[in-house]
Amino acid sequence: MPVKYKMFQIKNESSSANNKWYAKPVVSQVVGINQIAEKIEKNCSMKKSDVVAVLTELTEVFTEELLSGSRVVLEGIGSFKVKLSSKVADTPEAWTQDRNLTSASILFIPQKIDTRSAGKRTRSPKALKELKLEPYEQYALPTKETT
Repeated sequence: MPVKYKMFQIKNESSSANNKWYAKPVVSQVVGINQIAEKIEKNCSMKKSDVVAVLTELTEVFTEELLSGSRVVLEGIGSFKVKLSSKVADTPEAWTQDRNLTSASILFIPQKIDTRSAGKRTRSPKALKELKLEPYEQYALPTKETT
């Protein structure tokens, strides 16, 4: 099934991209641990309860490792690390978490593979190698009709 997308127009007169269009993916559904476990159970000899136990423990260890400053790598998927955004301070000593930290999030970096095409090196996420896109019907751009 292809990934659906909506088109959005940039409305920023100070930008050189003003009135240009770009695509954003539409989330078609939310899949949780139970749905993932059911699919894994169908593909291997483990029971769903075993898969759920492993995935539940993975989330706990994953969180523990991120909070201790580790980069967590899931081979075949990518890596995750904590990302910080903050206001600047005049000196390192003047910087405090309460005053300067504006947000913290988890940064995902997809696994990359090297491919060579026409002598040009490109990098693309392995998981997205066979990505197919299709407009989200409710927001698809109108087609020109021949009169």
